[in-house]
Amino acid sequence: DYGARHEVSELAVALYLAVARRLVARDASLRAGRWGVAQAEPVPGRRQAVLGLVGFGRIARRALGKFRALGMERVLVCDPALSAAEAAEAGVVPAALDELCGAADLVSLHLPLTAETRHLLDRRRIALMRPSAILVNVSRGGLVDEAALAEALAAGRLFGAGLDVFEREPPAADNPLFSAPNVVLSDHAAWYSETAVAELQRKAAEEVVRVLSGQAPANWINRW
Repeated sequence: DYGARHEVSELAVALYLAVARRLVARDASLRAGRWGVAQAEPVPGRRQAVLGLVGFGRIARRALGKFRALGMERVLVCDPALSAAEAAEAGVVPAALDELCGAADLVSLHLPLTAETRHLLDRRRIALMRPSAILVNVSRGGLVDEAALAEALAAGRLFGAGLDVFEREPPAADNPLFSAPNVVLSDHAAWYSETAVAELQRKAAEEVVRVLSGQAPANWINRW
């Protein structure tokens, strides 16, 4: 483990803000010589927005603090490993995924891709989301049915999405998300900063020294 969880959670917030405030569209409009076009693409107020976290590991918990700084006090969490005591301590409400999708203004994904989680957000669950909702994914692209997401965005059934990851990487040039409205994309770079890379290299070297000196690794991949 290393400090990239700070970088990943930071990008989750950055993607949310860029989508919520339509920053990419505003930038493009200004560069094209247009001015005062904000009301042509309405921006709903996000005060007291409901946050939905899918997965509640270290990155999600770090993101929670940042989102709360934006005023998100009601937080729904879908994570089978979350106990009632942990939820109470964190000030979050455990929720089934369908319930979370239907109630959250922001759905932020923070879980691994497995056979069970592939297309966790499928067409049915995306249809449960509010038309004003935003989806942020800084975990793995395969968690989301990209075709269904693009369709919902194009039809105006979802406000927008901020994505750092894709089902296929790099994505194909004809990926429908490229032409979907109010989508902000990044190239699976949430983990990166020069500080995070330096920390990763240092901790890897420390682990090598630890093993070569006869000690047990501090961070096992497989203990067998």
